[in-house]
Amino acid sequence: MDKLNIEVPFYGKQFFMLPFKKGTRILLRKTVDRCANYDSLKLPQRENQVRIVSYKGGILLLAVTVPKEKEQRVAIKVTEGFLLVSCSSHQGEKYLSYYASLSLNYLLCNGDSADFKEFY
Repeated sequence: MDKLNIEVPFYGKQFFMLPFKKGTRILLRKTVDRCANYDSLKLPQRENQVRIVSYKGGILLLAVTVPKEKEQRVAIKVTEGFLLVSCSSHQGEKYLSYYASLSLNYLLCNGDSADFKEFY
């Protein structure tokens, strides 16, 4: 993280670097699905499950609510070639958390890809 010169308040400094489509800021759903334990199109979608908390200093902060669970936060930062994703809870070193997967599914809007250039 220090090599990238990015100051991001990621939770426990655990984050994923999801690569964009080469030469763009486009994240493909298949990239998300490769890093998650869940097929993102099969994740439950409830009204108001994911909401935007803030966008400051290039960091998009989302709140994710799952029934009978404590609200979790997901932080997202767009870099030149990667989407950095961090979650306040249940983030493994080798997979995206359930909450991060829900957040990315929300941002992908059930499409095959999403362009994050507006956040760069």
